[in-house]
Amino acid sequence: MQNKRSLLLYNFYQGLSDRFTSIDRLLSHALPVLAGYLDADRVLFFDWKEEKSIISLKTLCQKGKCYDLQEDVFVDRYSPEVIKLLQDGYMFSPGLDYPAVYVLVKWRSPQGSFEALASGRRDRSRYGVIRVERFKKNKPFTQSEIESLIALCRELSSKINMTEIDHYNTSQLQRAQALNDLARVFATSIRLRDSLIEILKSIQKSFYFDRTSLYLVDPKTNELQEAYSADLSGEVKEIDITANLSKNFTSYCDSDYGICPAVKGSDIVLTIPLTLQTKNLGWMVFDNMLSRMPIATEDMLSLKQFSAQIALAIDNARLFEKVQELSNYDELTKLALRRFFNENLSQEIYRSKRFNLTLSLILMDIDYFKTINDTYGHLLGDEALKEVSGVILNSLRQTDLPCRYGGDEIVIMLPRTTGEEAKSIAKRLSEKVSAIKLNPKYTGGADIKLSISQGIAVFPYDTEDQSELIKRADEALYYVKQHGRGFWALYGDVKDGRIK
Repeated sequence: MQNKRSLLLYNFYQGLSDRFTSIDRLLSHALPVLAGYLDADRVLFFDWKEEKSIISLKTLCQKGKCYDLQEDVFVDRYSPEVIKLLQDGYMFSPGLDYPAVYVLVKWRSPQGSFEALASGRRDRSRYGVIRVERFKKNKPFTQSEIESLIALCRELSSKINMTEIDHYNTSQLQRAQALNDLARVFATSIRLRDSLIEILKSIQKSFYFDRTSLYLVDPKTNELQEAYSADLSGEVKEIDITANLSKNFTSYCDSDYGICPAVKGSDIVLTIPLTLQTKNLGWMVFDNMLSRMPIATEDMLSLKQFSAQIALAIDNARLFEKVQELSNYDELTKLALRRFFNENLSQEIYRSKRFNLTLSLILMDIDYFKTINDTYGHLLGDEALKEVSGVILNSLRQTDLPCRYGGDEIVIMLPRTTGEEAKSIAKRLSEKVSAIKLNPKYTGGADIKLSISQGIAVFPYDTEDQSELIKRADEALYYVKQHGRGFWALYGDVKDGRIK
């Protein structure tokens, strides 16, 4: 009998020699084999935290097939049966009218795992219970079968222990790799939108959520500014933020992990606030709404660790864009600077050539600006420049680009705009500038009326060269200034003598 049991154990050990990625996969493989050895009709596995009065049914195997289940069963931890199970390692079922036996399975959580830290026990022990059933009343388990079952469960305990350690080490390696990937993203991504996209892709690649979403708020107003999400495919999409979603992220926060479930009581949706010191930058939302897979506690802790770095990366990207903005725009007028304008004009001319599009330039200056400066001082001159620039900024499309070209000279790039359309824009700008009322504190009470002179050139009709296009607009502006100021002229009309 002893030799038979040794052979049984050896075959069972050999059958479990493969590497299993999880305890669930191991049980799905081992329990049908165990049932076959003992001629059992059904085998069930319960996860049991000894300190609690609940065991959870996890796996049921019958007729060679296993099913994942989730069912909690209350047990009286101080009952004679449970005490016997803990002492002897097995017990017969007292509540079934057919033969069934419970066997204790015991293993150790890996050092440093969340289960080990949460238990607070040095031995880091975890427990499971296997119930083996025969549906025929006249076929009870013999003592020899009980001893074989206990030996098989000890072997299974050892394999569970090895599988959990292997799974823990693999998870730690994956998290370390995820941390390295994210660190690379933080180090290389400078522009904000690029940073957000790379962060989402990297998290999805490392953690495999159904979806990861990132919401950014204005630090001053706490209102949503932009949002993006990535799914399992890694594709990043922009989220419509017209709805006020902020209130969804402010409830149910777990103070231990700094994690806020977006759905109360849910373990498949998690929200992590992105904060830097006392500044709220937004939230990240991770969900498994489709797969319904619970998000592991270790992943929660890792994501909480990453959140501080993500917040820092976002803040750095915003700071970089602010610096870029300051270097690209004039502080007084908020108009683009000449270098930035020329770069964009070059790109727009290339695009216009490629797609056979029209582009117009308006070059203008404020009439008698030097006289205003000399008579009333530079404070009024600056005020006049700011007011005219404000009119321009509030009158153009987002695709148009106005630039402070030098002194009081302003140039406006108008993509996909014909000469006639540019003249209509010039007319509208002239009317709005003439309605400007300057602050009396700068004028000494005098009523100063402003006007602008404007010259227009059109690509490709006037020229296809960038420098020549600006020169043609300047020639049209010169004509206006020589003929009374305060109006606008198209270079083609000036050249062909069509100006009335």
